[in-house]
Amino acid sequence: MKIELQTMLDTCSEELDDIDRIIEQLNAFDKSRSYLTNYALIRAAGTAESVYRSIVADYFSRYGDARIDRFLDSAIRRGASSVTYNNMKSLLKKFDKQWSQDFEDHVKSRSDHEQLVGSSNSLVSNRHAFAHGQSLSTSFSDVKKYYLDVVKLIKILDKVVCCDIINNASLQNSQE
Repeated sequence: MKIELQTMLDTCSEELDDIDRIIEQLNAFDKSRSYLTNYALIRAAGTAESVYRSIVADYFSRYGDARIDRFLDSAIRRGASSVTYNNMKSLLKKFDKQWSQDFEDHVKSRSDHEQLVGSSNSLVSNRHAFAHGQSLSTSFSDVKKYYLDVVKLIKILDKVVCCDIINNASLQNSQE
């Protein structure tokens, strides 16, 4: 994973840890708990979405074509594709069916695959609920768990895309 994308994930994790410490010190009925949970939800979902889409867009940016880069920036990086497992598979499939299949296979091979998929769906559905004026019934600890699970999915997605870069480079070197 590119350093700046890993930094984004790490910074969000650190911020969630900071919020966790603040919430622990608050009275159980303090409204700040809810505000911090809502902020954490938006921050976690936004960071995860930005990173996973950038991994795919960055793969193709390496070709250095300004027209492709402009398309990738508008359609992928700033596109509207939330961080659900199915959206991740779908984005990969738009570029390479094998990427999508490899991603699905890697996720399904994990004993916690249902939890990871559920967390991605919960992070997005709660974010949408909050964005549309509904009160959240989820706790901060749930939001943090969802985020950490989604990061696991992102790392699998990154491995699938980056392995393709490595495999293509090896293939090119053997042909030279």
